[in-house]
This record gives sequence, structure tokens and C-alpha cells, in this order.
Amino acid sequence: MRNLYLRFFLSFWTAMVLVLAVTVTVTLLAASERRDREFDRQNELARQASAVLASDGVPGLREWLLAQLPQQRPDLLYIVDSAGRDLLGRPVPQFIEASVGRRPFPDRPRTDRDARLLSQLVSSSNETFALSLSAIRIGPLGIFGSPETPIIASVVTLLVSAVVCFLLARFLSAPIQHLRDATHSIAAGDLSVQVAGLLGRRRDELAMLAVDFDAMAMRLRALLESQQQLLRDVSHELRSPLARLQIALGLARRPQANLTQELDRIEQEAQRLDEMIGEILSLCRLDDPSHHVQTEEVAFDELLESLCDNARLEAEARQIRIDLKMQPGLALQGDRELLYRAFENILRNAVRFSPAGGMIVVEAERFEAGIAVAIRDQGPGVPAELLQRIFEPFFRVGSARDRDSGGNGIGLAITARVVRLHEGTVIARNVEGGGFCVDVRLPTVPKTAQAVTFS
Repeated sequence: MRNLYLRFFLSFWTAMVLVLAVTVTVTLLAASERRDREFDRQNELARQASAVLASDGVPGLREWLLAQLPQQRPDLLYIVDSAGRDLLGRPVPQFIEASVGRRPFPDRPRTDRDARLLSQLVSSSNETFALSLSAIRIGPLGIFGSPETPIIASVVTLLVSAVVCFLLARFLSAPIQHLRDATHSIAAGDLSVQVAGLLGRRRDELAMLAVDFDAMAMRLRALLESQQQLLRDVSHELRSPLARLQIALGLARRPQANLTQELDRIEQEAQRLDEMIGEILSLCRLDDPSHHVQTEEVAFDELLESLCDNARLEAEARQIRIDLKMQPGLALQGDRELLYRAFENILRNAVRFSPAGGMIVVEAERFEAGIAVAIRDQGPGVPAELLQRIFEPFFRVGSARDRDSGGNGIGLAITARVVRLHEGTVIARNVEGGGFCVDVRLPTVPKTAQAVTFS
């Protein structure tokens, strides 16, 4: 059963059915027992009355009846003659009048819905009388008038509700306790905790919550590991320009040093360091879920043209040609600055890894719900097992970690995050016959707008 609402409903409905069934059963048993006791008492009174009638006659029977009334309920004990008159002259209930005419009087009519009996008394002169003691209504409706019914119903309700509530509380508290223990473990720093496996085959809302909890714990663990890796990578990346700065300062302090050359080197390394720090800050801002992208109408065709024109200045130095093929009038809703930065990183990588005299093709076209862009170069490509990792911060295919081996590994990570903020997708693939291609698909109008503001 996958719905807690249905579980609650069926639990309480079952409890009510059990209360009703047990109450009716126990009440019937109690009524039957009380009826048997009444039968036995009436039979005993009938034997006593018969003995008195046989020995003392009708006057003695009248005296015996007067003596019994204080011990019995006066409105239940009657002795009537064959004409239906009570020996004490009291009004006789209608059922006794109706039953007096029937002969013989039934001794124990268990199938009669009215269990009020008439015991036959016969005098020595063959005069007949009928003794009636009690009235017990039996049957489906008569049991609710039994004096035991409220007590039985209360006791049964308490017992059944206690059992049902205990089972329901146990059913609910067990997974909640598991979630509570897991929360404490996460608070203590243990992010490897899992809860869904402890709930067995449950498929209700609590089981779904446990699955979401495990996904959250896994995400937190991934974020923490990513943060730790980022700190290690940032520390490593900052060492290289700082080491070069220290070397340049050492060379500048030499007596015969060329101060202009060394100061130029120091300025160059300071610019690289400032650029790297700016990219790291940009990456951190893009990862911040509290910021949102401020969208506007972006002329995407003009953005690509401007991007390709700027890239050609760097590409012409190596005789690399950039060919732009796109449909006219491409536009979408997004952050122009972020989109420019994202595609600039892809295009700069293509220029960096393209061979001298090669060609880069940039294609853009509409598809059903947005714009598809493919940037293809003639470079060496990327090993297939590393295609997804190139969008991770500080990841580079080359083993060397200096800037000349392919940047600092932040550009494509920024691209992936910008595309994700615009609810698009980015995929890297190797081209058959040689080369590398990055495919980007962006919706024309994102469903949600998230804003990132760069200082």
C-alpha cells in the first residue's frame, strides 16, 4: 500500500468494524448468559410456587407471592390465573394476557424473540396458573437495550483502539526514528548514511521521503567532496603564478637585473593571478543557489557574430579560420553577459587546440523549443572516458598543470553552469575522422529565471 492516507483510513475503519463486531458478539454472549440465569431463577421460583400451590392452595400461593415481591422486581414477577388476572389484582402486561390463552405454556422457548417466559402452575384441583418473572429482548436489535452493552462497548473500544493505535504508531515511528538517527549522523559529519535500505519493501510517502533523504545526503557528500577538491585545486593553481612572481622578484633584486623585463614579467603573472581569481569567483557565484539569472531579450545571432569576430584576432596569428553558419534572426531570453562568457570559453578552447592552418566551424540553428549551437574544431579530441569530466573545475586532459597546457581548467566548468542556469544542455564529443565538438542546446524561453550578478 503506497498511500499513508489510505492506510490511516483503513486502520480506523478496521478498528471501528472490530469494535462493532466484538461488541455485538460479547453482548450476545452476555445476554445469553443473563437469559440463562433468568431462566434458571424462574424455574426455581416456579418449583417453589408449585410446591406452595400444591400444599397451601391459592391463598398460600398469594402469600408466597407477596413474600417474594420485596426480593424481586415487583413489575416483573406475576402469577395469573387462566382468565389472565393477577393474584394480587395488579394490571397485567399485554404480552401475558396474549400468552395466557396458549396451551401448553412453553418451558424454554429459545427461538422466541421475547424471552419472557410463562411457567405453568397446576393446583391439586387442576386449576392452572402462569408465573412470569422477566423480559429479555434478544435478537439483532434487542441486544442494544441490554444493560451490559455500554460497558462492553467501552471496554472493547479501548482495547481495539489501543491495539490499532499501537500498531499504527509503530508503523509510523520506525522510519521516522531511522530518519532522525540519519539526521544526527549527518549533523555529526557522517554523510555516508543511507535510510531507504532500512525501510524494507515500503512504498508509501515515508519510503519516498527516505529515498529523497538519501539523495540529499549523496548530494551533500558530493558537494562537500567537490568543495574540498576545489580548495585543493585552487591552492595548487595559485602556487604556480605565485612561484613565478617570487622568481621574478628574486631576479629583479640582482645587481645586474633588467628591471623593465622583470617588472613586465611580474605584471604578467599578476594579471594571470587576477584573471584566475576572477574566474574562481565567477564559478562560485554560479554555484550559489541563492542567486538568479536576470533574463532579457538577447539577439543571439549578433552575440555569435561578435564572439567570432573577437576570436578571429587570436586565430589569425596561427592561420586558423573561423566559419560561422547560422540561421538569421536567432533570439532567446537569457543573461547576455553570461551567455557570451560561456560560448567564449568554448571558442577559445577550440582556437587553443586547433592545429595551425586548421578551421573552426560554428553552427547555430533553431529547433523545436530553442537554439542548438555546435562548435567544432580539428584538434586532437579528448579520450572518450574523459568527455564528461572536462566540465569539472580545474580538470585538464593534459598531465601538466601549467597554463600553457590548456588554461586553468575553469572555463568549461563556467560554461556548463551557465548553460544549466539557462535550463539548457551541453555535451562534448569527438568527431569521426578527427576533431572535437561541443553541442549546446538552449531553450528560447527558460521556465524559471535565476539571477547571478557579477561585480
